[in-house]
This record gives sequence, structure tokens and C-alpha cells, in this order.
Amino acid sequence: MNYNIPQKYFILACDEKGSTKIYTNSRKRAFLAASSFFDLVINDIIDLTEKSVIIKKVLPPEKEYLNQFFQLINKNQGKSVVHVLRSMNSEKVTKPIYNQIGDSLSVRDVVRKEVKGTIFNKYNNYFADTTLQNKLKNELTEEAFSNEKLDPETIAILSVLYNGHIFKDNITKSQMDELKSKFKDMEKDPDCEKIITISKRLNRTISTII
Repeated sequence: MNYNIPQKYFILACDEKGSTKIYTNSRKRAFLAASSFFDLVINDIIDLTEKSVIIKKVLPPEKEYLNQFFQLINKNQGKSVVHVLRSMNSEKVTKPIYNQIGDSLSVRDVVRKEVKGTIFNKYNNYFADTTLQNKLKNELTEEAFSNEKLDPETIAILSVLYNGHIFKDNITKSQMDELKSKFKDMEKDPDCEKIITISKRLNRTISTII
């Protein structure tokens, strides 16, 4: 399906009550940030060094849905991944990022948008189609276990979904053992090594702030 990493995460993070837990739940907030990191890294817009987050080029128009996140990184450029993720770990900061990604899906009729709340406290809730969610989960499962080598984007989305406790129920223990073994082998592959290293760093960082 033609969706990027944060959009896939957003679709699959919705439950029967909608998507609002993405910014009200600390774990989902953190992995929304991680999915955005991956999207920018894979598209060579930012890089994560051992000590800091570095912007490599301006945000292209087709990535406008990540503008709020990009501006946050720009404000904290040169600071650590821990610092950037901590600065996102509040509803106030995450909510506009959540809205930008949700709206990018709403205009494509991928999710249904509802404006809720009172006149003084309005918020957006997005509802994903369960058929679409199941199709996306099946595609990711097929990709994960039918190919010996995974592309960086698949590695990234599997990481945020599994560690974000969204995809856990869709993978058995034996499948998880198989996937861990596959990831270990792919660490030796130059095409996959960087994204797996970043995945480990983001997961370790998130575990310290939630």
C-alpha cells in the first residue's frame, strides 16, 4: 500500500474508538515520533549520529505532513535523540503532529475525520477502516516472513508496530523468534545495518522516557 511509515503507524494505531490515544497515550506518542524519525532518515532528510540529530536538507513539499515534527527537530538540532523525544512527550506538542498526519490521510479518504469536543476544546478524531487495517497487517506479515531480506522501510514499520505494542498480537512467539533471527542476520548487511541500529537506539531511548 502506498503509505509512508508514520501514515501506516497512524492507520494501525487506531482502535474502535478512533485515533485519539495516539497523542494521549505516552507509548503511542513516543512511537509516532519514532515512525516520523524513520521516515525522515530513510528519505535522507535527517541523520542520527551517536550524540545528536542532524538536519541534512530542507523538508520537501511531499513531506509537508511532517512539518511540525521537522520544525521541532530544527529547534533542537544538534541535541540528542533523548532530548528530542523528551520534548515531544506531551499532548500539547504531539497533538499538531498527530493532526497533520491524520489530515494527510483524511484528504485521501483513508480515514474518516470527526471534530469532537466543546467550542473551547475541540479535537480531531480519525477512524480507520478495519478492512484496510487487516489488509495492511496481512501485507506486512507477508513481507516479514516470505522474504529472506527486508527493505529498510519494512524493518522500520515492523519495529515501531511491534515495540509500540500494536502488532504484537499478530505475531506468534515462533514468528517473533524467526524475525529476531532475521534481523540479526541483516545487521551484517550494509543496506540494513543503519536502520536496525537506529531502531535499537530509538527503542532504548523510548524505554527511558515512558
